[in-house]
Amino acid sequence: MEKARLKYSSSDLLCGIDGGGTTTKVVVCNREGEIVYSYLTGTINHYGAGIETVRENFQGIASALTAYFGCLPETIFTGNSALSHKVSQEIIQDLTAGAFGASIVHFHSDVYIALLGHTLGKPGAMLIAGTGSMACGIDANGNYHTAGGWGQVLGDEGSGYHIALEGMKAALHTYDGMSKPTQLTNRLLSFFNLKEIPEIINKIYYPPIEKSAIAAFATEVEQAARVGDAVAIDILEQEAVWLFKLARTIADRCATKNLGYFGSVLNRNEIILSQLKTHLQAEGITLQPPVLDPEIGALIAAFGEAGIPVIQTVIDNLLNYKIENQDEKNIPIHS
Repeated sequence: MEKARLKYSSSDLLCGIDGGGTTTKVVVCNREGEIVYSYLTGTINHYGAGIETVRENFQGIASALTAYFGCLPETIFTGNSALSHKVSQEIIQDLTAGAFGASIVHFHSDVYIALLGHTLGKPGAMLIAGTGSMACGIDANGNYHTAGGWGQVLGDEGSGYHIALEGMKAALHTYDGMSKPTQLTNRLLSFFNLKEIPEIINKIYYPPIEKSAIAAFATEVEQAARVGDAVAIDILEQEAVWLFKLARTIADRCATKNLGYFGSVLNRNEIILSQLKTHLQAEGITLQPPVLDPEIGALIAAFGEAGIPVIQTVIDNLLNYKIENQDEKNIPIHS
């Protein structure tokens, strides 16, 4: 610990933060892109956890960094799952309660840092489909674009939530005798531990069920499709078409033929991913996972804000971190 304090000053360090819905990943590198510290803590999503908890978690991050380095990194870039765009310093100070002192702090969305993990700070685009869905990209002039991301009430087609909801509706339609039989009806009973279908009303509405609890039913739709259920197959085909439309839109706006992808649906649902790739190939668009994790994308953003060029040596060092930790579910925790 003493060695770290002697070796680095505030201006030597850059910090990237990936604030997800349940956990937050913090990484610090030097100006050459060598990761020198990483830290895992609680969520900084103020909508989910509340402002006071978030402020406590930010203070915890600041304290951990100060304890390790004897100072705070000069530039800190945070991708926050509660945000949709870059926010003002007033909002940053309110959310952090000034925990980072004189450090230069920037806040953007978590999808933005996921994007930079794919583009490495250059123009490009990304499709995201997890619990929700959206696409984002940066064009050749540096303009940031988004499509989708309207939430479960107004959109989120192709997301885990939307897949699950369509599967649940299909099960209820079959129960009502309005559509052909599907094993999704029995899967709905089993998944939500119901004795009979009408019990789903209390399960969903009293009290209102969490969005993530509904989205989890998407795995049942996929499993039903894998064993040949025609209704489930049709749902996944339609969701893949929606994701194709979203991907094509952002690719056109950013004038790119190469898209990154991120999120549980695209990472785990092989049926949708395969169908989506087929649709995109017809348009000459390729789809691939991002090179770097979102927290490293936040570091790339920090380099940009600090005016430090992301040269090949920096990229190589960041890639080494990815290679070293590619089998880890979480970044290493230092104390």
